[in-house]
Amino acid sequence: MVTPNMPSSAQNIINNFLSGGYSTAAQDNPYRVEVDPFRPPVENEDDKLPTDPCPEGFVYDPVMKRCMPIEEAQESDDDDKDPFDPTKALLDRMKKDPTTGFGASNILDDYVTEGLGQGTFLKFDPSVGKPPPFFGLGILDAVLGGNERRQNLYNDAIKFMQENQYGQNVGNDLFQIFTPEQYYRNVSGNLLDPNATMTPSGENITVGQAVESVLDPKPQSGESSGSPIAQDLSGGLLYTSPLTSVKSDGTRVRNDAAYKAAVARNIERNKKDFGTSKFKVGLGFTGGR
Repeated sequence: MVTPNMPSSAQNIINNFLSGGYSTAAQDNPYRVEVDPFRPPVENEDDKLPTDPCPEGFVYDPVMKRCMPIEEAQESDDDDKDPFDPTKALLDRMKKDPTTGFGASNILDDYVTEGLGQGTFLKFDPSVGKPPPFFGLGILDAVLGGNERRQNLYNDAIKFMQENQYGQNVGNDLFQIFTPEQYYRNVSGNLLDPNATMTPSGENITVGQAVESVLDPKPQSGESSGSPIAQDLSGGLLYTSPLTSVKSDGTRVRNDAAYKAAVARNIERNKKDFGTSKFKVGLGFTGGR
């Protein structure tokens, strides 16, 4: 079919082209859709965060636009969440438990202050553990109990120290943690087992006499099921001191004051937990510890 203005032969097509009969102007595509060209997003300078804007224990959440506790932030981010570590989880709980020596010492370690005399002194400070007043942290702290929660935790930790005779109140809201010498002096006169006779002759003995029997052992029949303190793993808590020290020549020697206090603590803890010291002269500890 021949359309209007179209040449009817090849020669006519050529002649028409040579004479300029065809228009060279671009023809619009009737199906073309106008769209805006892609422009990559430009970061807004106002949205940039300062380097590490959150205090220790918190991380900035760009969605919530505020600092969040690290544990809570990790729970809300399944993609970056580390595998659950039961050992670490248990350790974290122990650090916050004021009813154990490890937890109470960890809690009170932040409240060490100056005092007159021997020992370590503690005083509650409401600023300890309080987050800065920005990014909504003050509101979050108030919801979680704020200063009252920290005060109660401090009081519970102090209660543990008092119940185990590790320290005493000394006025002006101060609490004194005893040195090894002070602790041993306070408990050495206690009866080893008030309701039992522990020596062959039938008389009861004191905690101090039991401890001295360890430092100056005498041959006895039988064997002890307790293990000797052969490795210095103490000294990491507020109420403990290293059991050994290193002399100038490099040799390690026993710290008698710390050793006496450690043995006495074991005796008193057994009496509190089991109702008996689980200690026999000449044998040492037969359980507990």
